[in-house]
Amino acid sequence: MMEPGSYIPYRYLPVLIAMIFATLFGVGGLFLNRFLAPRKFNPVKFIAYESGNPPSGDTRERFFIGFFLLAILFVVFDVEVIFLYPWAVAFDLISLEGFWVMIIFIALILVGYIYEIFTGALTWHRK
Repeated sequence: MMEPGSYIPYRYLPVLIAMIFATLFGVGGLFLNRFLAPRKFNPVKFIAYESGNPPSGDTRERFFIGFFLLAILFVVFDVEVIFLYPWAVAFDLISLEGFWVMIIFIALILVGYIYEIFTGALTWHRK
């Protein structure tokens, strides 16, 4: 019989071995690539890849800032939806208080979405 509070480290030995092998595999692959890969300088390697077509024009083009704004908004709302998933899974286990907390959370998400619409964050016209 085990005493309360006793620590048995041998139960974690397989996890430790797996972590060591994963680390050695990753670091070993990097070192093998570094030492075995051919080192031949070729100016073509430093040209931007354009689907096999000869490069044309400058590769440093400016992007419309709307793409970055849309990406940030996507990440923010995606994280909020991730918070909704555990609530949906445990819906039958939560109390009425948990239900109202999530209703308030969803209402705040909708307020943020309405704010984005009224500020014009989702319009695609260039100024």
